[in-house]
Amino acid sequence: MKFLSYNIQAGIGTVKASQYFTGAYRQLINDARKSDTLTDIANYIRHYDVVCLQEVDLGGFRAGYLNQAEYIQELAGFPHMATQINRRIGRLSVHGNIILSRRPITHQQDYKLPGTVSGRGLLVADIGIRNPIVIANTHFSLGERAQHSQFDFVQKTIGHREKVILAGDFNCAHDSRPLRLFDAGSDLDLVTEKHHYGFPSWNPSRAIDHIFVSKSFGPTTCKVGNVRYSDHLPLDLRLDI
Repeated sequence: MKFLSYNIQAGIGTVKASQYFTGAYRQLINDARKSDTLTDIANYIRHYDVVCLQEVDLGGFRAGYLNQAEYIQELAGFPHMATQINRRIGRLSVHGNIILSRRPITHQQDYKLPGTVSGRGLLVADIGIRNPIVIANTHFSLGERAQHSQFDFVQKTIGHREKVILAGDFNCAHDSRPLRLFDAGSDLDLVTEKHHYGFPSWNPSRAIDHIFVSKSFGPTTCKVGNVRYSDHLPLDLRLDI
């Protein structure tokens, strides 16, 4: 299976530090470059079997009321998609996670993660009819206390499942206490390593995007994708299922 996890930053396309300031207006309004960025992302992911995307705008003002999930799905040619809305900010934005799949999605569940600030989620989808696998896509909070409770929630929610791929933007590095405790106590293997730097995309120096897989899977190969369509770089995973 060719699997990808990618925080796409709602198509804003920040590719250097100065653009957090010079391009700040793109957090608030739409422009043509967002469509170009979304098209580039769709073309990049079209060769994968399953894709988890975080920070997708599902139809807010800043996206020109375009549902970015549907736009990417159509351009990339994925027949199946699961979506999750995490946070609405008035009419400005509709933050969400999505899972795109070549195989049928037979069941999906939308969970809101615990935390003092709402707006983080876990999207779980069963993929495939014969020997289905569980795909879990998530985007964690920034604070360590919230991350502890969010890892606990993930463990209680999918820790008992078989054939699981858990991926997303966890906002914490390998040496963070929440991640280390989850990795030690979970039946899942952390396949991303300390050198899988994916943030920021113009000077990768932090590994805060991660992938975990069930021990029952065969050999895996993981690498960081070399494309700059977001302030994150994508994670590319190949595994036997």
